[in-house]
Amino acid sequence: MSEIMDIHSLDNNNVELKEKYIKEFPISKGDKKEPYIILFDAYNGQGKSTVSKIISKYDKSVILNNDELRNWLNDYVNPDILYELQWYRLDLLLKNNNSCILDSSSTKNWDYKKRYFDKQGYKYYIIRLVCDEDIIKERLDNRTLDGVNFSIATYEDYLDMKKTYPRIDDNLISFTIDTGKDIEPQVIEFLNKYNLI
Repeated sequence: MSEIMDIHSLDNNNVELKEKYIKEFPISKGDKKEPYIILFDAYNGQGKSTVSKIISKYDKSVILNNDELRNWLNDYVNPDILYELQWYRLDLLLKNNNSCILDSSSTKNWDYKKRYFDKQGYKYYIIRLVCDEDIIKERLDNRTLDGVNFSIATYEDYLDMKKTYPRIDDNLISFTIDTGKDIEPQVIEFLNKYNLI
């Protein structure tokens, strides 16, 4: 299991890669006085990307999508470089007054991630996604890589992830969204509950 890298001790060998990454995924100047991070307690096929896009439509948060980065890197195996680049960009975005949505599962290596987020000192919200198993299976069985969706996860990956990684503690969950139902009203309820719009 790989540990999440501290962005302040990044390998100097990756400087050129980081420069290319920031050029491809630029850092904009945001308008949040108190930037925050939105995380997901969710598994494959539960609607992280869909929920991320709807949240961003309302609160203008920047979405950091792990599958999109894996596709850009052409590397679905090495999580170390993925974490290094994502944490690097996340740090720059937050320092430039952008709130961010991590369009990925926070259940995997949660203890490491929690320490990282706590150390950063920014407020973070954890949204638990739930959905009927039949809907998840249908989504994953019909998923295609199309330039909008970058995930190669299958229903078997979902079952394996669900078995391997426990959910985040209930007391840390900020809000729950059922992605088998109309998502947008639930997103608006979440954003209003925490005065994010």
